[in-house]
Amino acid sequence: MEFDEQVVRLEGLQDIADRFVRVRVTNMAGVNLNLFKFDYDLTFMVFFLNADEHIYGRYGGRDEKDADARQSLAGLKYAMKAALESHDSYRPKPNAKKPQFKSVRDYSRRTRGCVHCHQAKEMIYDDLKRKGQWSRDLLWRHPLPDNLGMNLEVDRGNVVQNVKGNSSASAAGLRSGDVIRMLGETPVHSIGDAQHALDLAPRKGSLSIAYKRDGKLIKSILELKDGWRRSPIDWRGSMRDQIPSARVYGRDLNTNERKKYGLQPKQLAFWQGYPVNAHAKAAGVSEGDIILGFDDRILELEAYDFLSYVRRNYLVGDRVTVNVIRDGKRIELKMNLK
Repeated sequence: MEFDEQVVRLEGLQDIADRFVRVRVTNMAGVNLNLFKFDYDLTFMVFFLNADEHIYGRYGGRDEKDADARQSLAGLKYAMKAALESHDSYRPKPNAKKPQFKSVRDYSRRTRGCVHCHQAKEMIYDDLKRKGQWSRDLLWRHPLPDNLGMNLEVDRGNVVQNVKGNSSASAAGLRSGDVIRMLGETPVHSIGDAQHALDLAPRKGSLSIAYKRDGKLIKSILELKDGWRRSPIDWRGSMRDQIPSARVYGRDLNTNERKKYGLQPKQLAFWQGYPVNAHAKAAGVSEGDIILGFDDRILELEAYDFLSYVRRNYLVGDRVTVNVIRDGKRIELKMNLK
């Protein structure tokens, strides 16, 4: 996200910014990754910290649709004000331990030139894989508050905009307008803070939450159901090796062909074209098969959109059932995605 200098002045950010020592990090190679923990697939992240390396908060965040939709100048200003207030009341903890220094250079010798943030994440994961410490749970990092049923305002990053019914957030008593103060042990002033707190939360179990309503502090519990972290990863540069290809593709059936085979008007159905991908062929797919999709799911998609659907909803290594019509009969074929 690029901020025009004139716009920054007009928005009143300049006076606030002048109260900070501003540093722009353009290369991640020598940065302490144990201190600056954030979603490495982002293009923009701000940390607010003091000389003791105590982090007051962070600003940044995105979703799978847009790199900037969760950010605004007003939101940045809001987070900066909160950081200054935290700094005014800061009292150092005696004998506080600083995080162990760990940089990209500790994970790889590949540090000449520019190191993109997503590459730092790739190096960390490669190191974990070599040590046998990597698992699929690590695919879904820095989940959005949306996953628990609460959307936060863009301009005031800890204010609840709306709450989804029958969600963890609604069960915890949250309402529109509530101001989140803490998630677990993490103070929250921005969506970046919220994502950091949720990244620290367990795969399943519970997470404490404290929020203000009408000046009163309320404490509650967010229930974390198994799978709550899951979200699309196909936009993440660091996850390219985990995103599969459908391996099947062809021409969509026309209206008459759909009627002939008793298919719904908008149901996914396409003729497998030539040549058949070697991986799909090994699974038993043949030219001229009618592909209805995977795992008995009736989808209202065209063949081209099915390719994106697979990328969003499956992972490399997933075993799927390919639903096929061949010679007028429905058959099922098993295929491991890659």
